[in-house]
Amino acid sequence: MMTAPVILKAYYTAPEGQVHYRYAKALVKDETKCPIMFMHMSASSSFIYEELMERCAAEGYDCYAPDMPGFGASYNPNNMPEGIKYYVEVFMLLAKHVGLTKFHAFGHHSGASMATEMATLYPEQILSLTVVGPCLLTREEQIEHTSGGLLEYGTRPVMDGSHMMKVWGILQKQEADWDVLKMNQEAIDWIRAWEGKVQCYTNVFSQPMIKIMGDVRCPVLGMVSEKDILYPYFPRLKEIKPDSTTAIVQGGDWEVMKDAKGCCTAFVDFACKLPK
Repeated sequence: MMTAPVILKAYYTAPEGQVHYRYAKALVKDETKCPIMFMHMSASSSFIYEELMERCAAEGYDCYAPDMPGFGASYNPNNMPEGIKYYVEVFMLLAKHVGLTKFHAFGHHSGASMATEMATLYPEQILSLTVVGPCLLTREEQIEHTSGGLLEYGTRPVMDGSHMMKVWGILQKQEADWDVLKMNQEAIDWIRAWEGKVQCYTNVFSQPMIKIMGDVRCPVLGMVSEKDILYPYFPRLKEIKPDSTTAIVQGGDWEVMKDAKGCCTAFVDFACKLPK
């Protein structure tokens, strides 16, 4: 008999290749608690959700977290994906694969952009939307954020291996509070996703996220750390969705990994108040 949730791994098939995902089953099945699909940020993988999935599974939720195409152990897109919808459709194949008819969409940074669009495209299946550090930027701000090389292949592999130290340095500069083993895995994921990162950001920073968020009809939970790079834009969530629930958590840009406890508590408190 299991005494703690176990993270398992599997694949499903999409039109361009195989998609890797992690999943954890609820320890005690509660029919009132529908599954959660977690969507990670760039240039991470579903690894960042492991502790949060364990905690949510312990609270009675089945949890699924796919690696985006171009990230983790998933396939590389053949060409530049045409819009965030590309990723949404790939993730909805996971819902079909495991039989999710209704579920909670949960996204972090780039994953929040995907979860938000998913909620507008599949309103009959998405029970609620949770966004952690949502990218609620105007078009002018999107251009400003990408003007510093964000859409360049800055960590393209080179023979002397300097791209690996470049990634390590970026992670150290962005966050001082790292568990070295988690940082090591994050660096591995970033190195792998040198091309997928540019594909993802090209689409994230051209998506009209503010408008799309306004089109969401399900209940919305927003979370952010005050040290998140997107924290200054977080108040826009309440402006767009006055009835949304918001919470401040810890963890800098890596809230879902570094403050899994806080994120789980905020989600469970939010979900338990939703209509059954």
